[in-house]
Amino acid sequence: MRRLNVRPAQIDECIQQSMFAFSVRPHNPELQPGEPLLLQLVKTEAARLGKLHSRIDFALVFDHLEPDHDGMISRLHWPREKRTWPWIVYGSATVPTIPFSLEDLDLSMDYDGQTNPRYIEPRDERLIKPYIQWSLAQVPKPMLQLIPASRVAEEFGPQRTLSAVYNHDRIAILHPVPKKMVSVEEFVRNQFLADSLKSYYENRCQVCGQDFLPEYGVAFAETHHIQYLSQGGPDVSGNIVVLCPNHHRIVHATAARFNRQSLTYEYPNGLREPLILPDHFAHAPHISAP
Repeated sequence: MRRLNVRPAQIDECIQQSMFAFSVRPHNPELQPGEPLLLQLVKTEAARLGKLHSRIDFALVFDHLEPDHDGMISRLHWPREKRTWPWIVYGSATVPTIPFSLEDLDLSMDYDGQTNPRYIEPRDERLIKPYIQWSLAQVPKPMLQLIPASRVAEEFGPQRTLSAVYNHDRIAILHPVPKKMVSVEEFVRNQFLADSLKSYYENRCQVCGQDFLPEYGVAFAETHHIQYLSQGGPDVSGNIVVLCPNHHRIVHATAARFNRQSLTYEYPNGLREPLILPDHFAHAPHISAP
């Protein structure tokens, strides 16, 4: 695992292309395929943005390294930086994290400074790994996730969980919902995104507040895409609502319309049901009405 310092002006390109640039090729040890590279905001920018305690929101997954002999790749991807780098890092994916800062963890050494990349000792890597949300990656890898998606809110608290969901959304918007061709066109959804939202709401229905746990001893809820994936809807939090089975079925049966302005379900018979638990829509990416 390595720490990479990045400025806000660079980060969208890093996320979208899963790329980064180095002045010096890393040695001792060499980068390994699959190695997480933590994207950390430089300290001055983090202070300006009020993110000193959440400097890391994303990690790249290292794939390979290529030289940029003439600087063409550097200028193409980071034109505003007005400089070039001799080495370009290509990642296989971008993974969201629970927002955190290395300074806030009980690590064996200080990993601050401008050196890129900075190797993280294995004993410290063990403390960092739980923050990496592999289940919310472009290609989910739940086998690498140390805290199950269904328990993330319990472990890190609801607000940090919601921030990780928004980090997923930022990646998903830069990388459209994937499709794969089988006998019919199948739209791929991330079940772990749904599990994270259900964890945030403690499996309560956002419309009626129904909670099955007290009466039945089992936490249960479903999720619904407001604009169906088959109709071009994105698999991001702003297009998902957590519902009890009754509301999920009636929304489908009546083709209820979701009013994004008032966060209200509107039924053909004139009934209107506003969400009583609307939290995650407050800062979710804007979704155009279907």
